[in-house]
Amino acid sequence: MNALIENNYIKEMECGSNFSYILSDNSTFLSTEYKVLQSQANSCFVKCMKMMYNGKVQLYYLTKGLKSFSSMISSMDSENFLTIVANILSDIIDVKHNGFLSCQNIDIAFEHIYVDSTTHKVSLVYLPLSKRLYDDNASFENEIRTGLVKLISGVSTLSTPKTMQFSADLSNGMLSIEDLFARIKGGKSTGVGQSHIGQTDVGGGRASSGLLRIIAMNAPSRVEIAVTKDEFVIGKKAELCDGVIAFNKMISRSHCRISKRGNQYTITDLQSANGTFVNKVKLQPNQPHPINNGDIIRLANSDFQVCIG
Repeated sequence: MNALIENNYIKEMECGSNFSYILSDNSTFLSTEYKVLQSQANSCFVKCMKMMYNGKVQLYYLTKGLKSFSSMISSMDSENFLTIVANILSDIIDVKHNGFLSCQNIDIAFEHIYVDSTTHKVSLVYLPLSKRLYDDNASFENEIRTGLVKLISGVSTLSTPKTMQFSADLSNGMLSIEDLFARIKGGKSTGVGQSHIGQTDVGGGRASSGLLRIIAMNAPSRVEIAVTKDEFVIGKKAELCDGVIAFNKMISRSHCRISKRGNQYTITDLQSANGTFVNKVKLQPNQPHPINNGDIIRLANSDFQVCIG
């Protein structure tokens, strides 16, 4: 869900083959960013026009002739998928280096990433508003990483050795967006994150076949925890936990418990202050919830990918 829609700052309206956003408060419109969008010919953005609708600013996006990324996924092979993803990352890097625009106002929902089906050129939707879609760049990057990981694990036609390796790279918080782009293009990354899934975890065990691991996404350093006991507590206080996450103060001292019964894993929130989520659904305290390979767990405001095997 677009956070600005959820909080009633904007309203989406379909306009034939195009679409628009109607602002609830005209003062949130940023004319400077809008002028930057208009000045960039052949840019990575969907063409945006400012109009008025019943006295409200309307941002009208010209998407005719383009296909949404989400509509293409079911008929896409892994090579075309990776090509389009590389173009998405390239566009994001361009925005990061732009100096006038912010990644925090890119609508990264897959239904609002548009693709030329012939050339695979990607066009992004940008909202020139003072209200940001994401609190910071880390939140923005976490959203795109999480979405791509879920796609790769959830769409069978995309699950190839190359895409699964890229999924592991997406889950490696030490790799930047630039590193990910370099890897998907077959080059060497420039970052320090050269480790891969299967190395020693911070919970004291070693990842091996059949174990469940949770791997941090966008952490300041690589964090991978292997669940080595049938009842495994995770939190920030070492004396209370089997697996320690120290980089985020929002995580409770004993935040959650992962349990194993046969081949099934569950996660239970231990009345944490800031909540435990599975695929964006908040868990009720002390109520076990099943988790599976590829799921995204959120502890407070940090995301982790579940890897089993």
